[in-house]
Amino acid sequence: MATVDDLGSGSDVQSVNAGETLSTREKIGYGLGDAGGHCISDLISGFLLFFYTDIFGLSPAVVGSMFFVLRIFDAVSDPVMGIIADRTRSRWGRFRPWQLWTAVPLGVIGILTFTVPEMGPNAKIAWAFGTYFLLSIGYTANNVPYCALINAITNRHDQVMSCQSWRFVLSGIAGFLVSVGLPWMVELFGKGNLAKGYQYGVTVLCTLGVVMFLVCFFWVKERVPLSLAGKFTLREHLQGLRKNDQLLMMLVMSFLLVNILCIRGGGYMYFISYALQGSAAFMSLFFGVVTVASIAGAILVNPLSRRIDMVKLYYFTNLLLVTFGVAMYFLPTGPQFQTLWLICILINNVVLGFTLPLHFSIMAFADDYGEWKNGVRSSGMNFAFNLFFIKLSWASSGGIISVILILVAYRPGLENQTAASIQGITLLQSLVPALFHLALALCLRKCRLNGPMMKRISTDLQQRHSPLS
Repeated sequence: MATVDDLGSGSDVQSVNAGETLSTREKIGYGLGDAGGHCISDLISGFLLFFYTDIFGLSPAVVGSMFFVLRIFDAVSDPVMGIIADRTRSRWGRFRPWQLWTAVPLGVIGILTFTVPEMGPNAKIAWAFGTYFLLSIGYTANNVPYCALINAITNRHDQVMSCQSWRFVLSGIAGFLVSVGLPWMVELFGKGNLAKGYQYGVTVLCTLGVVMFLVCFFWVKERVPLSLAGKFTLREHLQGLRKNDQLLMMLVMSFLLVNILCIRGGGYMYFISYALQGSAAFMSLFFGVVTVASIAGAILVNPLSRRIDMVKLYYFTNLLLVTFGVAMYFLPTGPQFQTLWLICILINNVVLGFTLPLHFSIMAFADDYGEWKNGVRSSGMNFAFNLFFIKLSWASSGGIISVILILVAYRPGLENQTAASIQGITLLQSLVPALFHLALALCLRKCRLNGPMMKRISTDLQQRHSPLS
């Protein structure tokens, strides 16, 4: 079991080389950890808002308020989890064992979140609040250590990028299983009972997520010795984070990027159902195109990043997506334009698929930058704050969607849609994401974590860690 003080003498952490080339098996294992996380997070970002409003029976205002209140709790729980992760000591390392410990509880909570109990209105609100609260805690306990794990697996920046590429390819496949599989399973298992269909479909996906977490635990090794992490006080951790200007900027960028993904993802069901009036078959095709495009982008970005500096590539990617977002606002909607939108979504999401591998690679670089600048490495704390900003974006994106739906007087059902509601739903796929991409590009103008800087940091850190230094 873990403690926060001592590393057992039987640890396997210090028996391997942090600078070696990782095997494909281990990269796949690492990627499956996030794929399992996406079995949970994609349910939240892509279906939970629609589930709450159209299946569970909550109003958009209640859902938006619930998301906002829970983010206040996350302001405390995420940093606390970062401290716990940084101070965890076990025979398997600091971060890896959390994939084992959280797997089954997180799967069970995910199923309960998408269960509609036979209760009165107030009791149902309490159920929704309680299950989503527990899901948030479970996801924190799993994802904070997972995100920090990459800095314990390897200290080679090329291997970091390779792992991140595998991570988001496999996450894309998991996203495909969620986005395409869930609507199909809702119809298959529910047979007209949407609440039952969602419960059974989510059960399948959460079970798959549990398996992925466990594979990640068994296939991945921590290579960076725990002694390199140092033993710092909470004040030193927080001071190091505050002085890490590049990390602070990356936290803001995480907020912006995940807002884009959640606004698009959270708006897909409304857009497909009402703006394009798509059937269940078209819905599966649409989500299939989204997922295949995202996977293609995650594959293509790895060789591109070897030819183009990552920061520069990320900057121009966002500028291109600004252009796409503005152009998509002027596209016509309706069932006769379904093919046109599929083509546009395909192109947009291939480019959008570049963003996550680039973002999280640069995020890992910011952790190295913090140690280089301040002498404090606190990967768990850093990625805990990153997760807080991600969860904040879950809340803000849900709030943005809810506000737009309220402003356009949205009511469920195709027969209740108006020109204003269709325009509002279309904004979620066009101008709103474009504004966030523009903000991301402006942030990247101030990013210093380019190739020459990271080579300098890597050399300096190797000298510091050398026994002869």
